[in-house]
Amino acid sequence: MKEFFAWLFSQNNSDLKIGLFDGWHFLYLFIVFGGTLALSLIGRKFPRQKTRLQNIMAYLTVGLYVIDFFIMPLSDSYDGISAYKLPFNICTIMAVLVPFVQFNPKFAKLRQPVVTLSIASSLMWMCYPGTALGGQPPFCYIIFQTFMYHGFLFCWGVLNLAYGDVVYDIRKIWKEFVGILMILVWAAFGNAVYDRGYNWFFIETSIFPFLSDEIMPLMVVLSVFGVCLVLYGIYFALKAFGKKKAKLPA
Repeated sequence: MKEFFAWLFSQNNSDLKIGLFDGWHFLYLFIVFGGTLALSLIGRKFPRQKTRLQNIMAYLTVGLYVIDFFIMPLSDSYDGISAYKLPFNICTIMAVLVPFVQFNPKFAKLRQPVVTLSIASSLMWMCYPGTALGGQPPFCYIIFQTFMYHGFLFCWGVLNLAYGDVVYDIRKIWKEFVGILMILVWAAFGNAVYDRGYNWFFIETSIFPFLSDEIMPLMVVLSVFGVCLVLYGIYFALKAFGKKKAKLPA
């Protein structure tokens, strides 16, 4: 039994390697984006299934996050339980917030920023997956878990927009900006208290050689908010395209 789980969660389960923007990376992106599109269309065709599909994505997001703490000690990708997985990064914080806005109506006002930041953070990671740049096998535990976690988080957020549970209003984008600032403060608190170089939210040490450490808090805020603006732009563009298409004669 012990040997089986050690093999199942091992990082050395094949000679294949995944790298940035290689075939394996694009395969994961295809699975996530294709699956999200398929579920968006299914929900539109079967309206009664919308809430169920959203619930499933929320359960999978939270479930993958929680079970990871139990599996990490079994994987040779980690030295026990990694404190870096604590909810001080924007993606991991979303795993804590998703069940509140999905299952508790009292948090309905937070749904919009949580949805937007879930899509933005997961999309940024999937496009530049830091943990997938070391040449690991594409289907070892650390790669599969992180891609699927961000994929389910991304899908949950997109379904909220596709099903109309969240309707963007550019006048309310300030909520996302305030949310980013709150995450910045929370991550800074975690970095200061744990003080072991975790670099949560990438605000302590620059991950790019052309940016200094001091400017990282500002750059992180601007980059995440910039992605939020892009998401708003895509949303309104698709909405305008849909209205234009509806007016065309059959």
